[in-house]
Amino acid sequence: MSERRESEATSKPRRVGLWDELAHDVRFGLRSLRRSPGYTLAAVGVLALGIGANTAIFSVVRGVLLAPLPFRHGEQLMLISQSAPAAEVTNAGVSIPELGAYRERLTTVRDLVEYHGMSFTLLRQGEPDRVDTGVVSANFFDMLGVRPLHGRSFVHDDEVHGAEAVLVLSHPYWQEKFGGDPGVIGKVVEMNDRPHTIVGILPDLPQYPRDNDVYMPTSACPHRDLAAETLSGGWRTFAGLTVFGRLAPGSTPEQASAEVAGVSRSFARQHPEDYERVRGLVGRVEPLQENLVRNARPMLLTLTGTVLLVLLIACANVANLSIARTARRGRELAVRTALGAGRPRLFRLLMTESVLVAMGGGVVGIAVAWLGQGMLVDFVGRFTSRTGQVELDGVVLVFALATAVLTGLVFGAAPALASRRNLSRQIREGAAQSGDGAGRHRLRSGLVVAQVAVSFVLLVGAALLLESFRRLAAVEVGYETRRVMTADISGAFAHMHDTTPAVRVHGEILDRLRNAPAVVSAAITTAVPLSNIAPGVLTIEVEGGEAAGQRRLQVDPNVASEGYFETLGIPLLGGRTFRMSDTAEAPPVAVINQSMAKLWGDRPPVGSRFRVDAPSGSTAPNPWITVVGVVADFKLYELDREVEPQFYAPYQQSGGAAERLLVRTAGDPHELIPAIKESVHQVNGDMPVEELQTLAELRSGRLAAPKLTAALLAIFAGVALLVTLSGIAGVIGTSVSQRTRELGIRMALGATRASVLQMVLAEGVLLIAAGLGIGLAGAFAFGRLLERFLFATRPTEPLAYAAVGGILLLAALVASFAPARRATRVQPIVAFKTD
Repeated sequence: MSERRESEATSKPRRVGLWDELAHDVRFGLRSLRRSPGYTLAAVGVLALGIGANTAIFSVVRGVLLAPLPFRHGEQLMLISQSAPAAEVTNAGVSIPELGAYRERLTTVRDLVEYHGMSFTLLRQGEPDRVDTGVVSANFFDMLGVRPLHGRSFVHDDEVHGAEAVLVLSHPYWQEKFGGDPGVIGKVVEMNDRPHTIVGILPDLPQYPRDNDVYMPTSACPHRDLAAETLSGGWRTFAGLTVFGRLAPGSTPEQASAEVAGVSRSFARQHPEDYERVRGLVGRVEPLQENLVRNARPMLLTLTGTVLLVLLIACANVANLSIARTARRGRELAVRTALGAGRPRLFRLLMTESVLVAMGGGVVGIAVAWLGQGMLVDFVGRFTSRTGQVELDGVVLVFALATAVLTGLVFGAAPALASRRNLSRQIREGAAQSGDGAGRHRLRSGLVVAQVAVSFVLLVGAALLLESFRRLAAVEVGYETRRVMTADISGAFAHMHDTTPAVRVHGEILDRLRNAPAVVSAAITTAVPLSNIAPGVLTIEVEGGEAAGQRRLQVDPNVASEGYFETLGIPLLGGRTFRMSDTAEAPPVAVINQSMAKLWGDRPPVGSRFRVDAPSGSTAPNPWITVVGVVADFKLYELDREVEPQFYAPYQQSGGAAERLLVRTAGDPHELIPAIKESVHQVNGDMPVEELQTLAELRSGRLAAPKLTAALLAIFAGVALLVTLSGIAGVIGTSVSQRTRELGIRMALGATRASVLQMVLAEGVLLIAAGLGIGLAGAFAFGRLLERFLFATRPTEPLAYAAVGGILLLAALVASFAPARRATRVQPIVAFKTD
C-alpha cells in the first residue's frame, strides 16, 4: 500500500513556482538574445550611454546637493552674512567688534566661529613655500566636530594675544609637503619671522569655506592680531570675516535670520560714524549647505534634465529596435500562443528580455559613468567646494541598477503591448515580407518623432552655448596677451608693518628682470588681468564735482609700477603713465581708465584731482590725488563683465602693496621662468615664486568653465542625434522591407527610380518635420533655462534654431538614403514572388 501511495505521489506533476518560471524566462531570454547579437549589442550600447550619463550625474548630484555636510550635525550649521543694499554692497563681511556683539546677543545661533584666508610664506622646508592659510577661532574644529588625525586642534590659550604660534596641517598638504609622516607633530617651522609649532593634522575631509594648506589661530595672524589690539577702524575694524555657528535647539533659520537682522541694524544706530560706507547694513542667516551649493545647483539641475532626455531618447530607440525584432518574431510568438502560452506569459517573456538588455546596458553604463565622472567633478568644482564627497559607491551602483530595471520596463512595454491577439493574423504577419502591420509602423514612427523633438531641444541648447562661447572667446580684452609671463611673489612681507623693505626688494627684483636677456619690460602690480582677483570699492570725491552736480562716486583701486601699461600694451589716451620719479615723497598721482574718466563729464580729467574718503573715525581727510593720465579700458576681472571705473596708484606711493610680477619677453615666455626665479631669489632667497602663468593661459582658464559647459551639452546632444538618426534609418529600412511588393508594382507600372527614391526620402523628411514642430516649444523653454549661462546670445537666437533644423533635415536625408537607395533596386519580378 505504501509503495502505491509513493508511486502516486511521484506521478503527480511538480508544481512550478514563480521563481522557477522567472528563472526559465531568464534562461529563455538569454538564449534569444544570443541568437540576435546585432540587436543585443546595439541595444546595450545605446542604453549604456543613457544609463552611464545618468549614473555619473547622479553621483555628482548626490555628493554635492543631497549628501549631508561631513561635519557633526551639518544640517545645524548656519552662515551669518551681511550686506548693505543701499550702498550697493552685496558682501560687507563681518568685523571683529560685530562678531563680539553677535556672540553676546544672539540666542538662536550659538558657538560662533570666524574664518578668513591669508597667504604666508613657510620657510626652512626646502624652497620657500607660499601656503594658503585659514585663520580661525580656537573652537573652529571643535564646533565642526572635526577631530585631528594626529596631534590636537586649537585650544583657548592658542588664541590669546602673545601666545606661541601654532599650526594645524590639512591632510593634502601634510601628504604633499611632509610625506604623510606623523612625526611632524611638534616640528617647528618658520613663518612671518616667527617659529610656528605644528600641533595637529586634519583628517582627509572636505574643507570649508575653501581648501587651505595650514590653519592658525587668530592671534598668530599679524594683521588680525594688530587689528584686534588697536580697533583702528572702529566698529568696522577688519571687516572681512566669515562667521558661522550652530542653530540653537528649538530655533529655525527664519527665527535666526530675524534675530541677526535686528542685531545688525543696531550697529549703525549705536555707531553711525562707522557705517557711512555701508549704509543700511543688514545681517542674515542661511544654512551652510545652501550657501555652498547655490552656484552649482542651476547647472546641475540643467545637466540632470539633459541626461534624462538622453535616456528617454535611448529608450525610444531601443523600443523601436525591439518592435522591429518582435515583428520578425511574429510566427514564433503565434506558435507559442497556439501551444497554450497566454498573453500574460508572452508579455512576461518580452519584458524579461528587455530587462536583461537594460541590465547589460547598466553594467556597461557604470563603466561609462566611471570614465566620465572625473570630467564632471572638475567641471562642478568650478562652482562649489563640495565635490570632495562625489564617489561611485554602493548607493550609486544601486541607482544604476534601478535605472536599468526601470529603463527595461519602459522600453520593453512598447513591443510587448504591440503584440496581436488575433492568432491567424499574427501567423500571417509573421510570414516573410508581410511586415509588422500598420499599427506597429505608426508606433515606431511616433517614437522616432519623439526622438527628433528631444534631439532638437538638446541640439538647440548646445548650439546656444557654443555660440555664446564663441562670442565670449572673441571678446576684445584690450591688452596684449602674447609673450607676457606672470608670477606671484606674495607672502614674504605679510608680517611687516613698515613697508620700506618691500619697496626696496621689489625694486631690485624689477631692475634685475629688466636687465635680463630677452626681457622687453617688467612691472609689479596688484592687477594681473583675468587672474584670481576681485574688484575693490572705494568712495572718492572729485574736486569741483559738487558744482558739476557730482556726488561721491565709487571706483575700483589698483596699484602698478612704472612699465605696467607698456608691458600689457594698453593704449595711453591722454597725459602720461607712471615714472620712476613718482615716489612716496612726490605728490600723489594716479592714472585712470576711460570708464572713470567719464565721471568728469565734459571736463578734461588730466590735471584735475580727486581724493578717497577717509576711513571711519578719522578726522583728517586723505590727500588730493592728481590725475596724470588716462588709459583705454581693458578686461581686468571677467570677460563678460562691464569694465568698472578704475584708477591706478604708483607702486612706490602705495607702500609696496603689490606682489604680482608682469614680464614681457621677446620670445617664448615659458623660457623666462628660470630667469624670473633667479632674479627673485638673488634678491631674497626666502621669497616664494609661484603661479607662473602667461596671460594667454589666464584667459584660457577664464574660458574653461563655459567651454566645458558647452562641450558637455554638445556631447549629450551629439549622442542624442546619433541615436535618433539610427532610429530614422531603422524605421525607413523596415518600411522599405514591408513595402517591397508595393514598390515592385509601382516600378512595374512605370515609376522611375528617381520617383521611388524621392518617395522614400520624403518619409524620413516628414518624420523630421513633425519632430521639429513638436520640439520647437521645448527648445524655447530649454533656451530660457540656459539664459543665465549665455553671453551676448538670446535664448531665441534664430540662427541657432535654423542651423539645428537644417542639420537635422540634412542628417535625416543621409540616414534615409541607404534604405531609399535599396528601394530603387527592387526588381518587380522578385517583388511578385516575395509573398
